Amino acid sequence: MARMSQTKKPPGRELYERDEHEWIAAQISALESGQMNRLDRENLIEFLSEMTIRDRRELRSRLTVLLLHLLKVRFQPERLSASWVSTILVQQNEIRSLIEDIPSLGSRADAIAGQAYRDAIRLAARETGLPASRFAPAMPWTVTETLAFDPPEPAGET
Repeated sequence: MARMSQTKKPPGRELYERDEHEWIAAQISALESGQMNRLDRENLIEFLSEMTIRDRRELRSRLTVLLLHLLKVRFQPERLSASWVSTILVQQNEIRSLIEDIPSLGSRADAIAGQAYRDAIRLAARETGLPASRFAPAMPWTVTETLAFDPPEPAGET
């Protein structure tokens, strides 16, 4: 009987789907106590895989927004606003944080930025009214350069 109470059944899909945080706590507890038989391996693999996809997706999304605004600044500098500047600075900060927190994203950042640039061109063409062909077909900056860009102050807002 004592042995049965020590070998708990691994929490399965029901807990994973019902309460993700409780499920994570159960996985952490199993790992900390060395009770690998309590791990919900199938869902743990799925969860971790989804985490990496989510992190890459967030980086791509933030790069798309940043690149969109850099294109707008380059092609319509006369329309530069405090809102554009704020968006650029916020996205730069968030991208830096992501790369610092998840260094492996840093090594993939330029490739992800290439994908984001295609999205940014499409958005920039819509927002600026310029044809997509006016924008360089390949990203004209490295991620390092996009993060180092210091936007000017908007005219009349100094």
